[in-house]
Amino acid sequence: MKNLTLILIVSLISILSYGQNELKTYEPSGHYTPDLSFETKNEIDRQTELLSKEDLTDTEKVELDTLVRKYGEVVESVWDVVDGGCSWYCGGGNYKVSASSELTTQNYNSYKAKSANDLSYLTAWVEGKEDSGIGEYIEYSFQNKSPRITSIIISNGYMKSDNTWKNNNRVKSLKLYVNGKEFGVLKLTDTKTDQTFKIGTLGHNEDGSDLVLRFEILEVYKGDKYNDTAITEIYFDGIDVH
Repeated sequence: MKNLTLILIVSLISILSYGQNELKTYEPSGHYTPDLSFETKNEIDRQTELLSKEDLTDTEKVELDTLVRKYGEVVESVWDVVDGGCSWYCGGGNYKVSASSELTTQNYNSYKAKSANDLSYLTAWVEGKEDSGIGEYIEYSFQNKSPRITSIIISNGYMKSDNTWKNNNRVKSLKLYVNGKEFGVLKLTDTKTDQTFKIGTLGHNEDGSDLVLRFEILEVYKGDKYNDTAITEIYFDGIDVH
């Protein structure tokens, strides 16, 4: 009887300990599907061209007015993740990005860590391991005085075209580390979208140290052609700017 009681106590302790150590899971609170079509690209390029002209014909004025009402005057390129208007990046943003591995440049396409930090849908970080990249990570460093972060937005997969998105692996889950400590697991959907995660407020460390966010690949959605895992962009939003 004593042995049975001891076993039950040990089992209960194990269950409680597991529950305490289990990381919190975060699901996307919102999705945004960027319009990267050729039609939109051509229209935004045309708007940029018209805005740069000093003298417009009456026909061009009507055309420009139509385009501005559709896209807004601050949009400069279809590939821009954040448009030219005021955003959190006016006063925030990381000063460094690095990765555990990077796919070698191919056909003039760079897959370095900075490609997931250039606010462009045209480029992507791709891990450089022979397998699917489980355990590989990308890391962002922020000065302690930088505005605090409340949202992490991830452009999942290689988004520049439908083919590059389908052919390469996409992330299914990422483990987030904050200042070297496990923080939670971000669960991503297999959609060609920007996925927003509300993670509380990060930054302004009491000891004055930099804020360091690491995103480690835990699971992937398999690509149709390549066993390379891509992330187009990880960007941020928050407070202390406006």
